[in-house]
Amino acid sequence: MLFFVTAALVLYGPYLNRLPWGFHDWAQSDRLSLALGFYDYNFDFFHPRTLALNTVDSVTGVEPPIQAYLAGLLGLLVGRSNITVAFRCLDLAMMVVGFYFLFRLVFESTGSFLAGLVPAAFLLASPIFIYYSGTYTPDPFSASLVFVAAYYYWRFYYRERRFQHLQLATAIAGLAMLVKILSGVYFLAFTGVVLIASYLIPTLLSLRQKLLFFGLVGMVMLLQLAYILYHQHLNVAYGSGLFLATALPIKTMAEHEAIWSKMRTTWSLEYFTPVDYYYLKASLGLVLVYALLRWRTAVTYLPLVLLGGLCASGVVVLYALMGSQLMVHDYYIIAPLMPLLVFILVGALWALQAILSQRRSKWIVKLVFVLAIGVPLVAGAKHHYARMTDPYKPHSDSYVYRWMVGGEQKLRAAGVPSSAFILVLGESAPNLSLVYFNRRGITWNPNLDKVSPDTLLRTMAGRRLSYLIMRKEIEEQVQRENPALLVPFRLVSQDDKCYIFKPLRQPIAW
Repeated sequence: MLFFVTAALVLYGPYLNRLPWGFHDWAQSDRLSLALGFYDYNFDFFHPRTLALNTVDSVTGVEPPIQAYLAGLLGLLVGRSNITVAFRCLDLAMMVVGFYFLFRLVFESTGSFLAGLVPAAFLLASPIFIYYSGTYTPDPFSASLVFVAAYYYWRFYYRERRFQHLQLATAIAGLAMLVKILSGVYFLAFTGVVLIASYLIPTLLSLRQKLLFFGLVGMVMLLQLAYILYHQHLNVAYGSGLFLATALPIKTMAEHEAIWSKMRTTWSLEYFTPVDYYYLKASLGLVLVYALLRWRTAVTYLPLVLLGGLCASGVVVLYALMGSQLMVHDYYIIAPLMPLLVFILVGALWALQAILSQRRSKWIVKLVFVLAIGVPLVAGAKHHYARMTDPYKPHSDSYVYRWMVGGEQKLRAAGVPSSAFILVLGESAPNLSLVYFNRRGITWNPNLDKVSPDTLLRTMAGRRLSYLIMRKEIEEQVQRENPALLVPFRLVSQDDKCYIFKPLRQPIAW
């Protein structure tokens, strides 16, 4: 555990209290905004709010915002201004827990301490996993919960057959699904394997245990379904569409080819380092070779084969239903695919330990595992620190957040009250600029050459927005294309990046 904590601090320590660090993603700003909303609105879990005033009372539908709620609660201890640090620490803590239980899974099944460190080294070398584990997205958090559940499923089936372990595994896998519905692949796969095994092996579960297990599984499924329906209700009732609540299936072969082209030419470089890709290929090959060599003992491994088949089938189904989103999001593979790849790696470690476990070759085993730990860590750290820098080309070419950095301090220096609502003109991300400026309000990105001053004032009046903010490029565009738009405003403050305006007269409708 100390090893994993140290690794997390080395990777993230210098960045924890720096909001600008790589903070450009809509989803990240929306999740952080949820935590701030819980803190500001008395932790009403069933009415999640963000800083955006686009919806009724800022309420939005979202997957169970467990992360954000916990981060908001941590704000009671560390203060609202440190919620961003608390959020990151929470996610890093969950990552460390996931690493720890992966270590226990491998160590307890192989007896090799070094082999137990290999899965963590593999994940630390994955740019998307290690990067997003220190931000606000729920995907790595959910995947880490799956790793914990996998340990208890393994312990139940292959070690002690204690029903409490099965209950704990089911509850944790269900929680992972609630945090990120894409992780439901593993809840369904684990549950399916246990159900099938319980009928093939009558002694696996007693009648009472079967009933309790069915009840727990049913309760988790009903809870998930209930929150999906509640999510949709919130979106309809409060006019929100901030968090996607629908599948976006791949409709044509051309779309499929475009997605794979984007993944192959762009995102594949962010999924894993070349070392990790080599590990995955070698692991899959080793598992297949070992399966052929030990085919006589196939009965022992049938549950694992069935589990792998169910997980892989679930991933394919999710790709068909949600794959179009992979064009714009690299982290969308974390929850549905990352655990399956880690399980393949764990299977390869089992096979490698069994093949090289002869007494005379122990030093070879240790050398192999030392290299398997050290090589990906070096490659992963190099890529990770590159990704944490800004600019990080070519991905950073589209970043616009830089002008927002220090926004809260700029508003404070300009005398803008902390209770004032703002309109950020020319931006699309609903919460990104609001988080940097630490104010409630809306972002609006209309056709600037067609907006009239009266429309702008009525928009601000309707939402009780007191200040108009824009980046320098937007101000220059307005001056070129629609200079009359700023006539009813006075300039409150400006620098080389940011302009702050206030209406000359408060509209009557205010």
